[in-house]
This record gives sequence, C-alpha cells and structure tokens, in this order.
Amino acid sequence: MTKNIEKYLNAQKVDISDWEKIASSTLKNMTLKDLNKKIDKDLSIKPLYTSNDEEDDYSHSSRRGLKANKNDFMPWFICTTVDHHKDPKILNNRILGELERGSNSVELSCFEENTLDLILNKIDLSIAPIFIRNINYSRENFFNFAKFIKENKNKEIICNYQIDPFASNLWLEEFSKNNTSHEKLSYEDILKYHNEFNSEFKNINLIHLDGSLWNDLGANTSEEIELLCLSFLEIIKDFNNKNNKKFSLSITLAADTDFFTSIAKIRAARIIFGNIFKSHKLNCSLSITSRSSSNILFEKDPWVNQLRITTAALASAIGGSNRIICNNITQKLGQAPDFIRRLTRNTHIILQEESRISRVQDPSGGSFYIENLTNNIAKMTWKKLQLNESNGGILSLISSKKFRQNLKNSRDNFKKNIKEQKLIKVGENSYEDPDSNPINVKPFEG
Repeated sequence: MTKNIEKYLNAQKVDISDWEKIASSTLKNMTLKDLNKKIDKDLSIKPLYTSNDEEDDYSHSSRRGLKANKNDFMPWFICTTVDHHKDPKILNNRILGELERGSNSVELSCFEENTLDLILNKIDLSIAPIFIRNINYSRENFFNFAKFIKENKNKEIICNYQIDPFASNLWLEEFSKNNTSHEKLSYEDILKYHNEFNSEFKNINLIHLDGSLWNDLGANTSEEIELLCLSFLEIIKDFNNKNNKKFSLSITLAADTDFFTSIAKIRAARIIFGNIFKSHKLNCSLSITSRSSSNILFEKDPWVNQLRITTAALASAIGGSNRIICNNITQKLGQAPDFIRRLTRNTHIILQEESRISRVQDPSGGSFYIENLTNNIAKMTWKKLQLNESNGGILSLISSKKFRQNLKNSRDNFKKNIKEQKLIKVGENSYEDPDSNPINVKPFEG
C-alpha cells in the first residue's frame, strides 16, 4: 500500500496529449469531441477538465449561499402542494395532516371566496408558512386574501400570495383554457399592495418571480435565470424611483434530472442576483425555492417519476435552496392519494434526516466540475441579460412574437425528441413496464 502511494506521489506529470491518445484508442467510431455533451442551448460539458480550464478562486463567492445561522435540523422548508377542495373543512384537514406528518409549509393553488379563515383554522402561520400560488391572481381572490391578512393580529405571520406579474400572464395565454373568466390585478396594484403589506407585515411578500413558469414555457437553464433577472430589474425601477432601497426577493427555479446542472443553476442565480444587488446598491435578501420541473413528470408510468423527483430534490438541497417543492408523482394524472402524499413527504425527510446534507454548507463547493459549470451558466446569463435589458427588458421580450415563437419551438422540440426517442425517458418511451401498476386518482377540482 505504502509503495503504491509513493509511486503515485513521485510519478511524472502526464501530458494531456498522452491521455488523449489512450482515450482515442478505446473509441471505435467516435472522436473525443463526440464525448462532449450538450446539456442546454449554447452550454456543453467535456469528459475531462484540466488546469487549463481553471479561472477564478470560488471559495468566497456569493454562489455558495452560506448562512450565518444554519439550521442542521431544518435546512430547507419542506413545502407540500395540497390539492384543492371546495369544502374548506376538508382542505383544512388536508393541510393539518401534512403539517402533522412532516411538512413544515404548504402551498395552495386557490381558495373559495371568504373561506380562508376556515381553511387556515388552527394553523400557526408564524411557524408554518402558507404560500398561495394562484397563477390567475384575480382581484376578487386577492382581496379575500388581503382581508384575511389585515384582520390577523399576529404581525409575524408568513402567508404569501405569490404573484409573478410577467411569467404568469404569458403562461396563462399559452396553457389556460379559461383565462378571461376573472378580472386580474394590474401591475400597478401589485406594486402598491406589495408595499402596503411589507410596511405592516415584514414576512409577507406578494411578488414572487417564478422560473418554473418560464421552464414550462420552454426557457432553458440560462434563459430561466435571465428572465427572472429582467423581471426584477423592471420591478426595481419603480422602487428606485421612490427611493426604496430595501427588497426581500423570492424566486423559484425549476429542478430536473440533469443533476449537476440543477445544482449549478441555483448557484449561478445567486451570482447574477448578487451582481444586480451590488450594481444597483440594493439592500436585498434572496430566497430561492426549487420546484420539480413539470418536464420530468409523465403519465404512462408514474412510478418512475419518483426517481426523477428524488434526483431533482437532492440537486436542490445540494444547491442550497431555502424551500423545496417536490411535485407528487401523480401530478399529470389527478389528485394524489394519501400514500402518494406520504411518499412525497418522505422524499424530503429521508434527504434531511438520513443523507445529512444539512451538516455541510455548500456540499458541492470545491468541485471543479460544478464550479466550472456554475461559471459558464452565470457568464452566459449575464451576457444575454445585458443585451436584452439594453433592448427594452422583460416588457419588450414578452411583447415580441419572435420570443414567444422561440419558446414554443423549444417546447415542441422537447416533445418531438421524446416521441422520436432522441431523448430517452424511462417508462415513457423506453423500458416500459410490461406489468402495468396504475394508480387510482380522483380528478383535480377547479
């Protein structure tokens, strides 16, 4: 053993060309360039990195997401999506059931008029945050939320009505069948009420920039971060005009089965937003939520979805997300049965309790591969961000037919690649289970 170590330590430095010759000899009808993998538009990885690829010292970078007061026992909020029910008592029981069994925060998609006090009955909102992700954010629904908040005497509550005033509108135009049924809040109203609530309730935010919506629409890794940044830059124009330099920003990033890229995406987002905060001299805090991308969930064999969700959740945890949402494996089918909800909760609990990821801050820090990938994503995003901001920003983009068509082309290509098996998805277009084991689900309620 000792001789082997000495032999290794005293070995002469090997030239990269020697490795290339040996590696090339093992490849049949391929070259080393064929081993480069394109993981996203304009973004690829190599089979080997050397000292020639080294650039910066990353040890003190904002990408790391280091926390002064780290909680080893709750490194991230386990956020459960609770399927809607028109009966507020049933919805309340579902929420309490999730909180009693391991979740420590809950996300709702909507609620019926004047029922929020019944839905959130017996829930301490100062320790169990509730997030309302109503993409349609109608005026009526929002004012019901506002009434509930203003009547609440506890100023420490965390109950956020999450509005992305840019991505949600485009998402509804592309995917919603009844987009015109409700009058929505105007952009000016959103900023107005955000300021009002922030002045009285320090833990309540109305503005939440949702990258998972851009991911649904077809944005790739760097585009997702770029679009969030462009949205934020548009928002702070109004805040800067009023000399308001404080902003508590929360964003969502989509996590998928590209494990290392999902980690690097979270870290790259911190770099870009950190640069924006610094250049605009903003006193901002950044909270990152990771959500399982809808593109990793399929109907045909929902059980395989669990493997994909777990991969995305682990990447989110290593990336240092503040809140993680694992979609149920039946999301594309209907409401999740009790045992599926338990499976989703336990995915978090096993990662927190058994993997001990939380015992190390930034566990991927120092991995040259991830650091290099983080840097590449950040550089690409920053370059596109500067170009599009100088050309009118997010408002110019979302009004552009070319931009919308590019997103649609990206979605169509994704579906086409799966159909033609250029993109392999186990259980969907390859290795299909011969012994079907369907999950009985109820349809979603409106």
